[in-house]
Amino acid sequence: MTKKELFIEFIENCIRNATFEGWSENYTDPKWNDAIAFWEDFKNDKVKNSNNITENGKKLLLWMQENMDKMSNVFTSKEAAEALFTSGRSIAGSMRKLVKDGYVEKTGGFDFNNTPVKYSLTEAGKNCQLEN
Repeated sequence: MTKKELFIEFIENCIRNATFEGWSENYTDPKWNDAIAFWEDFKNDKVKNSNNITENGKKLLLWMQENMDKMSNVFTSKEAAEALFTSGRSIAGSMRKLVKDGYVEKTGGFDFNNTPVKYSLTEAGKNCQLEN
């Protein structure tokens, strides 16, 4: 069982066994209903926000947003590493997570002719509001 699955099981048990002031089977507090709706989305991997982005990922995503027009929304890891004064390895890891989370898509480098891998912002990446 993964850590996420263990966490979900633990919280599910807490919710099922919830006892707090005002609790009843017909508990209708809108905050509770919103919390349960969020929980269901979380369990089904539908929760995406800037809080799950690493610090390096935030820097990378912000740089991509700021340079999207200038670079026609086409980026390479090398360009990002040079602009952010960091290693290519660090950028590659951050980029993989941003792709996995749906903020960036891989748009090139699928051949074996040493074509650099290219990335572009998705709509989620373009519209993501990052906290500084």
